[in-house]
Amino acid sequence: MSAREDSATEARRQAMLSALDEQLHSSDTLAVKAHYDRLLALGHSDAEVRELMATVLAFYFWHTARKDDYSYDDYIAELAKLPEIDWKEDTGADGTPFI
Repeated sequence: MSAREDSATEARRQAMLSALDEQLHSSDTLAVKAHYDRLLALGHSDAEVRELMATVLAFYFWHTARKDDYSYDDYIAELAKLPEIDWKEDTGADGTPFI
């Protein structure tokens, strides 16, 4: 991967982490915070939990942008599956994950 691609990937990663942080501090997204707390209680580190949850958030944005039948409730249901992530359907054409 080129330096430019690395930079773009890191920018996307930081944007997802920032969006997740907003959700963790918003009274409108209490279910997101509940899953964050659940994963911490399972013994995962803050950094690991944030990376996992930001990945699911990226999928939510991706589905929304494609106008898929994928709602906020679906997003919360995917968070409930963490720390496992099913990559089978949510990858790019080359099979790589979106975050």
